[in-house]
Amino acid sequence: MPGMSAMTAALRGIRGEARQVGRFLSIEMLLILPFVLFVGIFEIYPIINMTYRSLFDLNGNFTLENYINAFTKPQFQMAIRNSLLFAAAASLVGGIGGTFVAALAVRLPARWRNLLLSLYALPMTLSGLVVAFAFIVLLGRNGVLNLLVRRAFGLPPTVYFNLYDWPGLVMVYAFFQIPLMTLSMAAVFENLDPNLIEAARNLGARPWQVWRYVVIPVLLPGFLAGMSIQFAGMMGAFGTVLALVGMAKNLLSLQIYSHASESTYNLPQAGALAMVLIAITGVALILLSWGARRLARRGP
Repeated sequence: MPGMSAMTAALRGIRGEARQVGRFLSIEMLLILPFVLFVGIFEIYPIINMTYRSLFDLNGNFTLENYINAFTKPQFQMAIRNSLLFAAAASLVGGIGGTFVAALAVRLPARWRNLLLSLYALPMTLSGLVVAFAFIVLLGRNGVLNLLVRRAFGLPPTVYFNLYDWPGLVMVYAFFQIPLMTLSMAAVFENLDPNLIEAARNLGARPWQVWRYVVIPVLLPGFLAGMSIQFAGMMGAFGTVLALVGMAKNLLSLQIYSHASESTYNLPQAGALAMVLIAITGVALILLSWGARRLARRGP
């Protein structure tokens, strides 16, 4: 029957397409397998192992004391507070600075803009230790810039920019954060519809009103997304700050390092602190992501 023949041909075509899709998916699974193995071995397994170890004391007995210590001992409370404040300050400096640089970069001709953004990507390729020693040479107590300023203004040796205090650490990490935020916000500025700004001006909006009611609402989701990347990096800041101040500053990352390798060796406690760090960072990222999505849906 003609109808049955057509149906049989259609079913054969569907089966053929299903086999092709199956082969394609199997090839995709083979291609993604190395990534899955990498994530499983170097991310998921260490987190599971660290979580398991954090639930036992040094004698192998089950306990929640390590987590209780993380929130009750003054040294750990101070480390959590310092890490949150430092991450917030460094992210804000990097976020605001990177946004202004991106706003200037998008106004340049395409050739110069691409050159600037390419140069701005270089700091992110440098080792944290290299950057730390470079800043010591420039802004250490007897660094080049401090010596030049003292000689130029006749200042005593006790007057210098203190690279080893919190403002100095924030400035050092701005060397990484501002370029990162510039690259993120440059794409946001390039996607900003100039028709919205022109329409606001035609309706009589003043420059500050254009920024308040048009530009900032459009840029804010991208700004929060960039801030989330920076905040996560700053919560785990380790190499550069360790090279600059050693253990003189009480940060959560340095407490983890101390309990994992120093004379205060206590791997279960280090695991608990690491899980606290992951949890705090995760909550902050969720909140920032939620805010960015909500602002993106609302629009200008």
